[in-house]
Amino acid sequence: MIHLIAKGPRPGEKIEWHIPESQKMLLGRSADNDCAIPWDSTISRMHAEFQRNEDQLNIRCFPSVLNQIKFDEQFHTELTISVGDTFQIGETQFQSIERSSNSGVLEILEDLDTDSGILTEASLRVTDLRIETVTKAVPSLWLCKDEGNLAKQAALLLKDVMPHADVVAVIQSDGPKKWNVAHWEQPVPGFRRVTIIRSLVRDTIRKGETAIEVESSRKGTPLANGRWAFCTPVKTEGNQKWCLYICGRFGEESPSQAYLSTNDLQDDLNLVELLAHMLSAIRRVRKLEDRFSGIEQFFSPAIIKVVSEENAKHTLEPTETETAVLFCDLRRFSHMTEQAGKNLQLFLDRLKNALGVMTQSISSQNGVIADFQGDSALGFWGWPLPLSKGALPACRAALQIHQMFKISNSTHFNELSGFEVGIGITRGNAIAGKIGTREQAKVGVFGPVVNLASRLEGMTKQLGVPILIDEATAADVRNLLPESEGRCRHLGLFRPPGLEAPLSVYELLPSEGKSSISNQNIKDFEAAVDAFIDGDWDSSLDLLGHLPPKDRARDFLLLQIASQNYKAPFDWDGVVTLKK
Repeated sequence: MIHLIAKGPRPGEKIEWHIPESQKMLLGRSADNDCAIPWDSTISRMHAEFQRNEDQLNIRCFPSVLNQIKFDEQFHTELTISVGDTFQIGETQFQSIERSSNSGVLEILEDLDTDSGILTEASLRVTDLRIETVTKAVPSLWLCKDEGNLAKQAALLLKDVMPHADVVAVIQSDGPKKWNVAHWEQPVPGFRRVTIIRSLVRDTIRKGETAIEVESSRKGTPLANGRWAFCTPVKTEGNQKWCLYICGRFGEESPSQAYLSTNDLQDDLNLVELLAHMLSAIRRVRKLEDRFSGIEQFFSPAIIKVVSEENAKHTLEPTETETAVLFCDLRRFSHMTEQAGKNLQLFLDRLKNALGVMTQSISSQNGVIADFQGDSALGFWGWPLPLSKGALPACRAALQIHQMFKISNSTHFNELSGFEVGIGITRGNAIAGKIGTREQAKVGVFGPVVNLASRLEGMTKQLGVPILIDEATAADVRNLLPESEGRCRHLGLFRPPGLEAPLSVYELLPSEGKSSISNQNIKDFEAAVDAFIDGDWDSSLDLLGHLPPKDRARDFLLLQIASQNYKAPFDWDGVVTLKK
């Protein structure tokens, strides 16, 4: 069998496909392709087509693509390769290989990709319902109060998505020879006691890789009946290691299906590795919070590394630099505080979790937490690490914060339910570093760009949208941020109280697949804004009529027009003056 292997430049970026004879196949970044490479932004959504003739592959790039096929240090728009040849597109290397068609357990174990670290497109199509279940459980996992509760919730989640397993367990260890079961569940009720394969656990803990064992109960027919088990590490620093252990049966003994095939086990491996990566992230953040109880808790690991060096004193000195600033505030905080009444301590715990989402999102993008002010957080980029990608890290953090609160409000059962956020993002020069007196100082950022971010956050309440950005940030989004991550639209010219010059304001939106606002809606809205600024309010009203009825920015513009009896004032300059 001829296979094509794709490997990206980072760990875990690996996918393999079987290439059938004489069938035309599509390759590109989009999941709609037969061979999808989701990690490489230098590959077009639909990049090339190829066809196999015996042991050769003929590959042809589509005319619109920018990155051609690199082979033997030369670039080609069309290329024929043989088995064993390696070529490259963008940042991803491809190799055509031949695998034997031997059946049985050995083939299953060889074909499994236990070092991928990501889900293949094929498995996403098959297990998307289970993936959705795991994804929706992320907020509740984040809110687990201790390691024991986190292990229990992880095992319960495994039980839900692995109903064909005999036992699912979270194992914790202080070393290869010292481990115990933190929590276990039995998806199949009433099944007799299962013995955990100790060598499997030891191999996983020692090597930090997924270990698999498939045992046939009949000689000569390796897939007839038998048992399977695998153990996947939850990679974190420190002595106490975790791993996820799952075992079951296949063939006639299986309680649910004629299990086991390569695809069956590969789907389960991908699903469990996804959960392991999520648990790893949660445990790493918690260890980081425990390790740095002072000012260090406001830094991401990348920045901690910088300020921990010998020249940290010089690094912390206030510096004028280009920064991106994110100001995030919880809405209805005062009202919810009043409603808490005697349960004020419980509400404070919920507030800590909400601020934790902001902190984690900012830190995960290598930002600095400058301050907490009650129910709000201020994060910034550009110090001590330079601002190499404009305001993109701030935008990604904002989208992540908004998505986490959106997911929580859709589930109605965790401690973030009921909270909503407003976020303002700006980019410009500011002074960042250690700010204060000799007796007391803190890391912060100072300058008009900070005030503007706060003003934009305040305007989110009036305009009815969650994330507002300035013109410089909008330029970064349009020039650098892939549409698959986020988009923006111009909302108009505004004059907030205290500012004389008009302010051009934009809304940051998630990708089209995660928003009710389509790309065509953005075009119609921006055309309506242009007509509104020009004083052609009839055209503006007509264009606004094409937008979704739940578009709050549309409602704001309609209200402005209605408040002037649908006619632009005689001295209209295109700027909306805000009263508060």
